[in-house]
Amino acid sequence: MRIRVTGRFYLILVLIILLFVILFRDSLFAVSEVTNIYEGTASDTRSVQCLIVRDESAVTRDTQVDMIEYAVEECSTVNQGDVVAYVYTSAYVEKLKNSLNTNRKNIQAYHKLVLGNELDSTLNELNLTVQQEALELKAQIRGDVRGNLLSAVGNLEKAMEERRTYMRSSQMSDARLVKYYDDENQNLNAISGWQTPKTAPESGLVSFYMDGYESYLNASRIDEIDLNDVRTALSHGTLGDEVKSKKDEAIYRVMNQNHWYIILMGQDENWNPTLDTKYSFIVDGYDELLYEGTVTRVQKDGSTCMAVLEVNQPIGSLMYLRTGSASIGANMSGLIVDKKAVDTQSGRKGLWKYDVPGGTFIDIEVLADRNDGTVLFVPLTDGVLSSGDQVLIK
Repeated sequence: MRIRVTGRFYLILVLIILLFVILFRDSLFAVSEVTNIYEGTASDTRSVQCLIVRDESAVTRDTQVDMIEYAVEECSTVNQGDVVAYVYTSAYVEKLKNSLNTNRKNIQAYHKLVLGNELDSTLNELNLTVQQEALELKAQIRGDVRGNLLSAVGNLEKAMEERRTYMRSSQMSDARLVKYYDDENQNLNAISGWQTPKTAPESGLVSFYMDGYESYLNASRIDEIDLNDVRTALSHGTLGDEVKSKKDEAIYRVMNQNHWYIILMGQDENWNPTLDTKYSFIVDGYDELLYEGTVTRVQKDGSTCMAVLEVNQPIGSLMYLRTGSASIGANMSGLIVDKKAVDTQSGRKGLWKYDVPGGTFIDIEVLADRNDGTVLFVPLTDGVLSSGDQVLIK
């Protein structure tokens, strides 16, 4: 029987040949080069902008006050509940000033009127001491000088008591004069009713220097701070509530100096920090301080990348810094491959794993470009690529 060959047969044969060529083109024409994957490391060093976020609590006035007296010094270590400052209302200042002036004038006038020449040299010295201590207290109240108000009050009380004791021992006491002294002492004792103690909400280091970002750029909000917040803070813009009343202003902060965060922002699209990577960094201007932080969060926006690093070292001089620039470095491990093998499909970087003719496209994340023409990478899906696998260079 004679078989008749038709044009349809030739068409099917051509299609089969084309399909064979497509599937096995790498072997037939050697259009793709094959390269191996192997394990390796790379160093990533660069300069970035930085924003410091402290683990601290800011204490506010809570009321309209006219004067603040600090009970501890800058950088003092306090325990939770320790008194850090006393705030005084404007009513306190006026009342104390007027009462002290009245008492002092009454005592001086009565001395001149009644005692006259009976005053001896010792009493003159005691009177002078009382006057000097009273002037010191008045100057502190007016804000002309700085000092410990409680110490000033105590010094005045001590001087008046010494004078009173001397006068009584010299039998120069007078009922009316004693009444003046009692009124003066009573007035000073009333100070406690006009002052409000402010205590440490937690144990830590005290600082009286604020920049207005304490409540917003705080460790308690670290997961809420985003790239827009970082850009705003770096440009010294306003975060959070735009208008705050006087009573909401912070008067001091208590920080955990051994726990804080630094947010790094880079403009290099090749910078791809990954979670749990450890970076060493030096903040410009503080070259003597080397820190290490661990990446806890990453956010990208185009070529801009933000990495949040948690630091568990004493913050040192950086306790006064909010923004700046930093030099960072990290030793990273992963897989290495010839840079020419990295391909882009639909905006995704990947490799053609040579497991079938033509390869299978595997998504990857490039961690760093190496100087030898290779890249350090990790597959986006664990286990799909490993050392020893072959990939195609197309």
